[in-house]
Amino acid sequence: MKFEFSVDENEALPPSGFDLGHMDVRADAGAASSRDRTPDQAMMVYLSLTLLLDGLRRFLEGRDRVHTTSAADSSFSLAFRRRRDGSVETVHEGSVVDRSSVKELAAAVHTGAEEFASSHLPLLSADDAGRQDLETSLAEFGALLACLT
Repeated sequence: MKFEFSVDENEALPPSGFDLGHMDVRADAGAASSRDRTPDQAMMVYLSLTLLLDGLRRFLEGRDRVHTTSAADSSFSLAFRRRRDGSVETVHEGSVVDRSSVKELAAAVHTGAEEFASSHLPLLSADDAGRQDLETSLAEFGALLACLT
């Protein structure tokens, strides 16, 4: 499974933690994307990524059977369903996109988030709230991933 996050090419300079962007999820069982949708599902990508990391971390650490994450300023959402065998399904609009282990899911989300952060966070000012929140969420999610390996 692969998670990709991007800033919309139409965003004005200078960059901001409130910029709009997209989330793309691809796996063998399907795909989900906020791109090319009606109505437009572009999201505040830095804030949405922070919400995804924080919510998914709490879900993976806990015992809830279902967790839904909604993007900031968008109707795009993903659901994660814990199965009896311990695997987790990633679901978009009722369709299963992927079924994987907790470790595989966490690694895929973390890799996508790290790739986005490494190229986009340096463009934001150090005191940007979106940057600070995402840095904190990445560190906390990275700690969870380290415990899973």
